[in-house]
Amino acid sequence: MNLRPLLFIPPIALGIAGYIWLTTPDPDGEAQPVVETVTPVRTLTLAETSIVPFAVGYGRVEAEDTWSAISQVEGRAVFVADDLDVGRVLSEGTEIIRIDPRDYEIALARATAARDSALASLEELEATEANTRSTIELETRIEDVLRGELERQQTLLERGSVPQATVDASVRALLAQEKVVLNLENSLRLLPAQRTSLEATIATRTVEIEEAERALANTIVTIPLTGRVTARGVSLGQYVRTGDTLTSLEATAASEVVAEFQTRVLGNFFGALEGTIDREAIVGMEAADALAVLRQFNLRAEVRVTSGTDVLTWPAELVRFDGSADATTGTVGLVVRIEDPSQPSTERPGPPLINGTFVEVRLIAPEPMAALRVPRDAIREDGGDAFVYVVDASDQLARRAVVTGGVQDDQIIITEGLTQGDIVVLSDPRPAIIGMALQPLSTAGE
Repeated sequence: MNLRPLLFIPPIALGIAGYIWLTTPDPDGEAQPVVETVTPVRTLTLAETSIVPFAVGYGRVEAEDTWSAISQVEGRAVFVADDLDVGRVLSEGTEIIRIDPRDYEIALARATAARDSALASLEELEATEANTRSTIELETRIEDVLRGELERQQTLLERGSVPQATVDASVRALLAQEKVVLNLENSLRLLPAQRTSLEATIATRTVEIEEAERALANTIVTIPLTGRVTARGVSLGQYVRTGDTLTSLEATAASEVVAEFQTRVLGNFFGALEGTIDREAIVGMEAADALAVLRQFNLRAEVRVTSGTDVLTWPAELVRFDGSADATTGTVGLVVRIEDPSQPSTERPGPPLINGTFVEVRLIAPEPMAALRVPRDAIREDGGDAFVYVVDASDQLARRAVVTGGVQDDQIIITEGLTQGDIVVLSDPRPAIIGMALQPLSTAGE
């Protein structure tokens, strides 16, 4: 008997028996539930803290005043101060350069002599006028006598006591005298014009004297302020021409910084002070109006320079507002003034604040305020919208949209979206699945 066709039956039977064994419930036990994985995360429980809001901008230090010595005369430099070197600090009133004054002394003497000559001519004219008036008075009296004599001779002629020739002689004498008086009066009429000419000459010579005195004074160059030499363009014996730049200085008494601030930073800063503010409102204002807005907050200003591990600070004063945004960066410029850049403070001596140094400028609120803050790393973005991960009441991962305010060091102020007592996730759970179970681990010192 051939049993080969029946060989498939045992494997099928074994399969059926195995299926029945696997699918039959265990009478001695129940199915064990799947245990969910719990992810440990670093967290921070929010609490209001006291902070002093500030805004940070950056710029370079510039001298408040600069001065350049531009030659107003020409000549050879006969004196150049030994201290006139780039980098040296010179005191106000120091004589630094002297140009050969001889040509200008001669010009002054010539103008003075010409004026004195014109003054003498005017005095002579005044004497001539007085003499002429006296002479006219005398000659007029003589004319009156001759006229009386003529009248007497004419009376005698009528009586036949004198001949006609005698009368004619009296007429000729009177006419001659009248001519003398007329000539004197004509001379007197010319004197005012001569006086005007001499007075104009004197005025011209006076101006020439003033010009010569100014030119002579300009041969000596003195410093009008205490400052550091930044350029030198003259040496002893060099011939100087009018318009040449002899030297340049930067004042050391005070410095300025045009600090560039991001409009967002200013908006956050003033938002922290006022509660709400239009971040762009200050940009379009007139400079004076914008400065008035800034000053109403009674802000402090501070210039900071990092030197190794030290941070050097200088107190400053907010003095100007540029009133427009930079076309490239979109920043707005605020000008602060440092009264004494020579050293950071008397309690903590340090190097002076050098012009050209890149510095940080802080605008600081006058009073501290209470705020909710989270570390920068806790803020996440999705399509430009800020959010944070939080631990909900069931110890599960949740997402919360927030509105951020100012940045204070490595902390960001939260203005909307969170409340005191919320638990913020600081670490980055991967993958971050909303609703996943969390094990909060409070981080000390956050």
